[in-house]
Amino acid sequence: MAKFNQQLISFLVFSALIFGSGGQLMAMTEAEELEIGKQAHQQILQQYRIYNNQNLQKYVQFVGQKLAAKSSRPHLDYSFLILDSEEVNAFALPGGYIYLTRGLMAYLNSEAELAAVLGHEIGHVAARHAAKQESASEMANLGTKLAAILGALYVPGLNPNVSSDLLGVGSNALLKGYGRDQELEADTLGAEYLVKSSYDTQAMLDVITTLKNQENYEYKLARLEGRAPRIYHGLFATHPSSDKRLQEAVATAGKVVTDDPVYAGNDTYLNLINGLNFGTDVRQGIVIDSNYYHGPLGYAVRFPDGWSVDNKANAVIARNKIDSALIQISYMSADRRLTPKDYMLKRLGLNGLREQQDLTINNLPAHTGQVIVNSPYGRRLARVTVIYFGSRAIILSSATKDSGGINRFDLVFLETARSFRPMSRQERMAAGQQRIRLIRADENTTYKSLAENSPLHNLAEEQLRLLNDDYPVGEIKAGEMVKIVQ
Repeated sequence: MAKFNQQLISFLVFSALIFGSGGQLMAMTEAEELEIGKQAHQQILQQYRIYNNQNLQKYVQFVGQKLAAKSSRPHLDYSFLILDSEEVNAFALPGGYIYLTRGLMAYLNSEAELAAVLGHEIGHVAARHAAKQESASEMANLGTKLAAILGALYVPGLNPNVSSDLLGVGSNALLKGYGRDQELEADTLGAEYLVKSSYDTQAMLDVITTLKNQENYEYKLARLEGRAPRIYHGLFATHPSSDKRLQEAVATAGKVVTDDPVYAGNDTYLNLINGLNFGTDVRQGIVIDSNYYHGPLGYAVRFPDGWSVDNKANAVIARNKIDSALIQISYMSADRRLTPKDYMLKRLGLNGLREQQDLTINNLPAHTGQVIVNSPYGRRLARVTVIYFGSRAIILSSATKDSGGINRFDLVFLETARSFRPMSRQERMAAGQQRIRLIRADENTTYKSLAENSPLHNLAEEQLRLLNDDYPVGEIKAGEMVKIVQ
């Protein structure tokens, strides 16, 4: 069982698009492929929420099944799901499990573009790219590494079976690309499915252009905000739309003659994503100008300027630019029979506290201290703070890569803990869920005017252009439908 779990974890990573070269190919049967995909799918569901919009889910399922029926493996029980994530990506697991994020859907502008994304992923499944890639020994090695990560609990109070480090590794692994040849093969197959399903193959090139523009925008935004760019490389990552081989493959597929007229589905698609959640899911909290707001729980905290924030369902993790220090927030049920100090000792089992003190943080009882824990950097002296907030014990855990780094960062860690506060009315309003909305442009509608009235912050004008396929300098034409963010 342990060996199988390691293989499952490995395939969760590798089939979600982290592949290298070398090693003997695995002689995997289709039955084994299906079983691994089935169980890896359950791991995906533990890490991501399914986007709660049944009409949109049914629509994606409809388009995906239409394409899959034209593939070389139509007998598979394909599954197409929208994940509730702001990440811009799509990926596939062995056996026909295909996922795309709502973050990606916000940037698409037609059913044909959606079909291009799904067709590309079906191409990976049809070509069995995941099942052919890695040697058994390489997979076992990765499984061992991930099993070790699973056992290295860092944040007190988190479920030891779902460590923050695994979430980070898993998320990154899901977003890496196959090699260039296999990506091209998936594009070629996807283009064939588009033609056979009466979509224009140009949609494949349009999607690649949009995603490359989104990547350029993200690099620019990251520089402005002083953080690492959040680039997700799963989809079409290895070649631009100008790639000669790609253009030839798409052109060849486009020469196939069908009796049905070409369908774009612009209005259908845009109407269905009207109201789509945009940006961070407020149920997990959002970050605005280094302030983290958790609307459902009603608290806010300020992270150090320039730190990147990775917002997960069960924890939020902030890291400095060079990943030499991190702060993580999680929570458990409070036990008001215990003081925050006793809670740390008796509930979290943090023995050997030093440099400790009772605190009152914005009228909330708290205790903080330094203690040796298992961190993502190894065994380290960390700063842990527990704050009683309503029925919850908020746990801020901070550590450094350098074993002696606690002395340099300790004041920063304490300052972050002291910034914890109940959200004000104004903060609650600012932390509302952003959504995609459609408007009909008139002669006075410009990206500049829309940006001035948008909840978007940095580079709002460029963000709106990107959403509407007008990046970097396109302008709105009167009468057309325009996506805005509210």
